[in-house]
Amino acid sequence: HALWDYTLGHQVTETYDFTHAITIAAREFAPDLFIVTGPGTTLGGAVAQSMILSDWRGMGSKTDFQTWQKEGPVLISMGMEDQRKAVTKGD
Repeated sequence: HALWDYTLGHQVTETYDFTHAITIAAREFAPDLFIVTGPGTTLGGAVAQSMILSDWRGMGSKTDFQTWQKEGPVLISMGMEDQRKAVTKGD
């Protein structure tokens, strides 16, 4: 009953702090890069902004993110074919 209430209550009616989730993931798992699985590419901007807001690897601005992205990358979107190829095998 508690799981039902949480799943169909709290998860539906309460807000979710996406930036906090990305911040915790960055600090706890220290990933080499973030992979946005999709669908599409719409979460890429939100993840990038969250990385900046959490000061991940000293990233403090959009310019910092763009510099890291050119050198790295630090964010891969599976919805973008060229980026997907960087982290998958095959055609």
